Amino acid sequence: MKIKIFVLMAWLWVGSLSACLGQNLQRRPFLGVQVSPVADSVARAAKLKSTDGAYVQRVVPNSTAASLKVQPGDVILRVNAIPVKNFLDVTVMARQLKTGENVTLELARNGKTTTMKGKVQPMPFETDPNADVVYGEVPLEGNRYARSILKKPKGKGKYPAVFFIQGFNCGSLDNLPDQDPQRKLIDGLVEKGYAVYRMDKPGAGDSQGTQPCTEIGYKEEMAAFAAGLKQLKQHPNVDTDNVFLFGHSLGGNTAPLIAAEEKVKGIVVYGIAGKPWFEYLLEVYRDQRIMTGADHVQVDADMRTLVPLLYEFMILKKTPEELAQNATYRPYLESHLDYDGKGHLYGRHYTFLQELQDMPMSKAWRDASAYTLAIYGEADVAAIDPDGAQQLANLVNNYYPGKGTYEFLPRTDHGFMEVGTMKEYLSSQENPQQSPKFNQKLVELVDAWMKDKIKRT
Repeated sequence: MKIKIFVLMAWLWVGSLSACLGQNLQRRPFLGVQVSPVADSVARAAKLKSTDGAYVQRVVPNSTAASLKVQPGDVILRVNAIPVKNFLDVTVMARQLKTGENVTLELARNGKTTTMKGKVQPMPFETDPNADVVYGEVPLEGNRYARSILKKPKGKGKYPAVFFIQGFNCGSLDNLPDQDPQRKLIDGLVEKGYAVYRMDKPGAGDSQGTQPCTEIGYKEEMAAFAAGLKQLKQHPNVDTDNVFLFGHSLGGNTAPLIAAEEKVKGIVVYGIAGKPWFEYLLEVYRDQRIMTGADHVQVDADMRTLVPLLYEFMILKKTPEELAQNATYRPYLESHLDYDGKGHLYGRHYTFLQELQDMPMSKAWRDASAYTLAIYGEADVAAIDPDGAQQLANLVNNYYPGKGTYEFLPRTDHGFMEVGTMKEYLSSQENPQQSPKFNQKLVELVDAWMKDKIKRT
């Protein structure tokens, strides 16, 4: 059984006016499922021999999965006869499909195995009767492109803009479901009068010419977001004097790094660690595990292995393959860092984490010299505690007195959902009884802060 930890990650989707600018990108095949790991309880109920596969949480209408009659609660075992070992495999397999071609899914449903066959459907464009949705593309080095989407109030004019920068994972932000909390945040800000820009990472969504997102390093990802910011500031419907970045989770690291080179009016970050990742992971494996109910003695014992393991990986830059040769390290790599034996940790190539560790974050915040709002949600287990956000606001104020603001958002988790106190949230993870809802107070908080900064020169 794998250790349950909450790292700074977001969601994974495999998956008015609606215009499209740019001619290089074509619509990708759209499997259309939201998937997660197969829990032990799900494997037992489905009469599976292991927790291999991908648990289907939701099926998107008008998708390939919908046309194949896939249902929430199914477990995807094989795609075109290829076994699904990990829920992240589905992302890779989905990108290898081709629109219009045949596809076969083998599923576990109600304790039985069933096979579904049909045609691969294309990703539909996002539409909104109350807003303009403009599809574009971001040119990247080497004749490569990433998908961009600008959503704005209907009509002509220049609008203050928000660049939403997602967190750790490789999920596409294209055509998010109406109830997705990221979509709720984006739509809420558009309703307040902002043009909201988002883009997929290289190797995700419609992106063309790059390795899959799971294989790229952090420097390549950061360079893509930097190119996206430059594009946003050139858009004819954007007030270039009032461009803001919203960095969610790991996106809060990316925001100041790109703003240090391409200045913006302000930066909002939510759910950040506020420290180098080596130090953050140490807190994940000690403080967070204790917070979530782990035995103190066992945590002490585990840290005797995890501290040197993480040091050798993050600081000495040893590869997972080198570390796995240590018989003591290998089970920890697999159970705590999701090592797959193929160079990936937490679903990303190991170089992503090593490059992330080397980023000069304090220097980036100093050089960005932007108004900064750091928000901590009361039930944000992934960020662990408010210290990171508070320290960030203090750092900004140290260089630019009055420019840093810290805000505490009650009853809100890492994914912008209103879930109760930290204690209530952790209890609900063991005994889920109700579906949480997006906390609209986040939109109100961010809007009020940005409108105040827009008034300032």
